[in-house]
Amino acid sequence: MEYLRQLGLIDPKDIKKRSVSIIGVGATGSHVALYLAQLGWGNSVHEQGIIKVFDDDVIEEHNLCNQIYEPSHVGMAKVDALNEIIKRKCNFEIEAHKEMVTDQKSVQSTYVLLLTDTMASRKEIFEKCLKFSFNTDLIIETRMGLREGRVYAFNPHDGDQVDAWKDSLYSDEEADVSACGASASIITTTTFLASLACGRVVQHFNGKYGADDKKAKPDQPSELWNEVHFSLYPESFYYRMFNGKEPQIIQQGLI
Repeated sequence: MEYLRQLGLIDPKDIKKRSVSIIGVGATGSHVALYLAQLGWGNSVHEQGIIKVFDDDVIEEHNLCNQIYEPSHVGMAKVDALNEIIKRKCNFEIEAHKEMVTDQKSVQSTYVLLLTDTMASRKEIFEKCLKFSFNTDLIIETRMGLREGRVYAFNPHDGDQVDAWKDSLYSDEEADVSACGASASIITTTTFLASLACGRVVQHFNGKYGADDKKAKPDQPSELWNEVHFSLYPESFYYRMFNGKEPQIIQQGLI
């Protein structure tokens, strides 16, 4: 594949051996994996990074409305179907693991997207597998409702950022916006949320690495904490990024 259209954003040749682990490839995770692959990430033969996906679930018919899978994939393992789609569309394979993450070693990656079905499983995976993952630069976690979503990005080695993320957590029973949107979510919300999550990866990558491993650009901090809340009704979102101690809040319409 050629990537001329995106070279102003990210050049796959700069990715090299940096990896992305996507834990949970349902509504958000399946789209994130495909979007990153279409950016060139994961073509390890050409040293354009690695995409590793983890999920022990199989595709059911109700998954088709907000995930990338097709009717022919019903009954198939999600990770295997995802690998098949990416191979067909992007001409390379990703690392597909039909299992949930149970140890730190399996998920060692530059970027980790924590996108499992429940808040409880995310807390557990973070504590057991990601809390002391020294090779991970950024963890991204998303939550989704019918018309709204949230994206959290934080450096797992920064205690203040970890604490801020933990303070945002809630139980599955009291969730106003669920972990994966299993109860109510639509494709427009899903794809927008997945795009924002991929944007966090690209933003961090360009800030810390950039072309040919250049030093971080002054206007793009390499270690960022931010959260994005958006709503499709009303058509607005706010973006909050902590730069030092003071949050910057920007409100902007989507249309």
